[in-house]
Amino acid sequence: MSCTAKIFTSLENNMSERVEEIIRKYRKKRISGICIDLVPFSEADAANVVQVRNREKNRYFLHQTCMIDIENQLNWYASYLKRDNDIYWCIYNKKGQFIGTIRIYDIDREKDLCNQGSFMIGEEFSGEAPYAVEAEILSLDFVFEVLKIQNVINEDRVDNKVMNNLSKKAGFVFKKDITIRGVDYNYYLLNQKAYEKSRERFARVVEHWAKRE
Repeated sequence: MSCTAKIFTSLENNMSERVEEIIRKYRKKRISGICIDLVPFSEADAANVVQVRNREKNRYFLHQTCMIDIENQLNWYASYLKRDNDIYWCIYNKKGQFIGTIRIYDIDREKDLCNQGSFMIGEEFSGEAPYAVEAEILSLDFVFEVLKIQNVINEDRVDNKVMNNLSKKAGFVFKKDITIRGVDYNYYLLNQKAYEKSRERFARVVEHWAKRE
């Protein structure tokens, strides 16, 4: 399916469906793109997530102050399953390799708002294909087309040049400086109208790569 086509059908984005029901459904459902799949996190991915999160650079940008282990990740997973406002994906390339993570959380349809975060692509994979670009497309399409939420927050650490650049290219607009646990972040907001403009450009990047393959 073309990245420019709608990933989700009208049968899947009924406004009468409660967010909690959507989250439960999509925690069991793979979202497929051209060069990646978003796979809902499960216990089988715990070791992969721990390995990538414990890398020094990722710990720094995630402001993760200590090393974590599989037990930590499984404990987090147990609490995650009790929440209905959070979906955490593992990113896999088409070779079936785990390459990173992305998450939509604090989902609130009444406030028409959610957050995007936990976005990581392994450095050993980042140059292979536009994985980060397509992860943005798939996750944001999910927000706007399935959850029917119109606004997404992104909080990027000020010195994370890669993520700040990606957020701006995706259409996120800088709103203010914030401090989280003593660290400075840029607070960005994206609405659906702004995203539609950037989505077309992002989709062309992925499709151009696919044609070369």
